[in-house]
Amino acid sequence: METKDYQPDWEVYFCQIESKPAFIGLDLNLATLAPLEEQNQVIEITVPLASVREDGFPEDIEWEALGDIEDALVTAFENGLEAIMAGKTLNAGLRKFYFYASEVLLVEHHLKEVEEAFPQYQFAAETWEDPEWETYLGFLFPEPADLQRIQNGKVLRNLEDLGDNPDVSRKVVHWIYFRDEASLEKYWQEIAAKGYRKEEEGFEPHSEETPFKLQVSLEAKTQEETIHDMVLYLWNLAQEQDATYDGWETSIEKGDPA
Repeated sequence: METKDYQPDWEVYFCQIESKPAFIGLDLNLATLAPLEEQNQVIEITVPLASVREDGFPEDIEWEALGDIEDALVTAFENGLEAIMAGKTLNAGLRKFYFYASEVLLVEHHLKEVEEAFPQYQFAAETWEDPEWETYLGFLFPEPADLQRIQNGKVLRNLEDLGDNPDVSRKVVHWIYFRDEASLEKYWQEIAAKGYRKEEEGFEPHSEETPFKLQVSLEAKTQEETIHDMVLYLWNLAQEQDATYDGWETSIEKGDPA
């Protein structure tokens, strides 16, 4: 893969794997390229944690070592195999890393370099063919609701970077697009009862599948739980109407709460 102009977008989200709590990290932007025909082999590297809490995650002191291991694996496989790191999981006392490569015959050779640098850890490698990138698209990639939470997090981080005070209530604006007026009206009646205000309603013919636009707002704080609850309520309701929830925005408030 040509990487000169490629910009990865790494995100982490919480979920469950085999009914146990898990974190999955992945490069979301790979979805715009997948599947890559030339990189059709998965390399899975499993590293048991040295210190495991009851929830299956590591103690705080181990995070730095896990980061160093990740850096070493990326260097070894990118340089030695021209592999692409697609994602990683943390679950049930195991850290797993996933790469895509065109050739996997020398995986053990390059893994040995990493093993020698971290003698306190054990490493196990598995490889398999994955021409459709099911490991990335079907396993690592978030479900739609999780993806919406990730997008919420990006907006919240941007607000924080700009000095926003999440404890200040302000207008939060949302966009939803519908296939027909009847769906829009049903959706509006439901959320109007929850206190939402209609900012704009219109028809956008360039949006062929969902041309009916509804822009709504609600006074709210930008605390993480508040935003997730609000957005996922609107998002789930949109799914029921076969509509598209198209994101939210708000003002930056730097003052103290009223």
